[in-house]
Amino acid sequence: MRIIISFFVIAFMLTGPAFSQLKFSDETKKYIEYNDSITVFKNCLLIDGKGNAANPHQTVIISKGKIDWVGDDDKAIIPKGANVIDLNGKTIMPGLVMMHEHMYISAAAVEARYINLKQLPFSFPRLYLAAGATTIRTCGSIEPYSDLRIKKDIDLGLFPGPTMELTAPYIEGKSPRFPQMKDNKSAAEAAAFVNYWADQGFTSFKAYMGVDKTTLKAAIDAAHKRKLKITGHLDVVTYKEAASLGMDHLEHGFMASTDFAVGKKENEPPAPGAAILSLSNLDIKSDSVKQFIQFLIDKKVNITSSLAVFEGSTTTQPLPNQESLFAMSPDTRDYYLQRLATIKSAKGLTPYDKAFATTAKMEKLFYEMGGLLTVGTDPTGNGGILAGYGNWRAIELLVEVDGFTPLEAIKIATQNGSIALELNQTIGTIEPGKSADLLIINGDPSKDIHDLRKILYVFRNGIGYNSKKLFESVKGKVGFN
Repeated sequence: MRIIISFFVIAFMLTGPAFSQLKFSDETKKYIEYNDSITVFKNCLLIDGKGNAANPHQTVIISKGKIDWVGDDDKAIIPKGANVIDLNGKTIMPGLVMMHEHMYISAAAVEARYINLKQLPFSFPRLYLAAGATTIRTCGSIEPYSDLRIKKDIDLGLFPGPTMELTAPYIEGKSPRFPQMKDNKSAAEAAAFVNYWADQGFTSFKAYMGVDKTTLKAAIDAAHKRKLKITGHLDVVTYKEAASLGMDHLEHGFMASTDFAVGKKENEPPAPGAAILSLSNLDIKSDSVKQFIQFLIDKKVNITSSLAVFEGSTTTQPLPNQESLFAMSPDTRDYYLQRLATIKSAKGLTPYDKAFATTAKMEKLFYEMGGLLTVGTDPTGNGGILAGYGNWRAIELLVEVDGFTPLEAIKIATQNGSIALELNQTIGTIEPGKSADLLIINGDPSKDIHDLRKILYVFRNGIGYNSKKLFESVKGKVGFN
């Protein structure tokens, strides 16, 4: 017992000064609503992030950036000098842990068929935080030194944004699809690539579509030697092959799986459209599908759902979110609306529409069979999926398309993400001792997942930011900066 107490005393001494000594810039202070040493939230509707039912009449006490106490209102002992906030039944829940985020947006030259990705260092961090994403994994970098600087500036309090877990530049094969990605011509080159970016401070890696088995294996081994994890958006390598090689994580649910593509050859991409067509016709109740999913689970491979970016290429997608449209710069909005009109012009359901629905159900099956499912946004695609707004849509689709309950979707977006990042001892749920990463919501997302859009305040490490002010600060600028 003495050892345990000593540990918490030391932890408090180490974390306390970090909270009190952080000096925020005048720019960041514009968005801070609460910055108290001790804050008490009473009369809360508590969603703990573990999947448990929402619990009314709860008190949460936070001190020096940490959750200090959680329990019934009538049992709470209010510390002297605390700022007491009566939430009047509003929801308090953990901050979102989003697993497929980027600091860039799609910015292709459509007429010239030149694909391009554009870094948004000003607007995207604010959008993530405004929408409640207190921790994000960047899941692939195209401007790595910019990503490192963004993280540093946020950590120093110079600009508002989430806690960032940085993924290095993409590990590609010999012929990258994007001009901004390096080609790796050999296994040795891929291993050296991993070691270089690990030395720069990146804590995870992502393999991309053109990488072959030999190159991928070298990258996996190099990452694991550094005790770092690797994920992938694959194509040439199948999910099952990647799992056999030791892959930790796979992106995009099952939409990027080429395991069922007819005619797929080892170390070669499937024929154009073959993977989507195979997924559109897949019987997810078949033994082969269940055995495939069980294989991934047995290999301890985690899966990230990113339905929002794929919904953007379906003919069945809803009308654009108006707030998201108003956030875009004029050229970004025009780019998106032109692409949307093209997609919507298709007559009848497409194979892509059917694959989208099928793979969503596979995500649910993966979860029910015991797999660790997380969620992310991937703000790329047709240009309409933005940081922040896209976070909400990705979580809503877990309910609307996958068939999860709102509480299950919240757990996937909080606790599961923290487990995947191996940060579940510090974030992901509302428990004493964890970081005070909390959302205050004027609604009940445990009943209606769309109430996530009613966030009032986002607390990151005990500092409360005004969500509305953050959104307003980038209105009309997203795509420009």
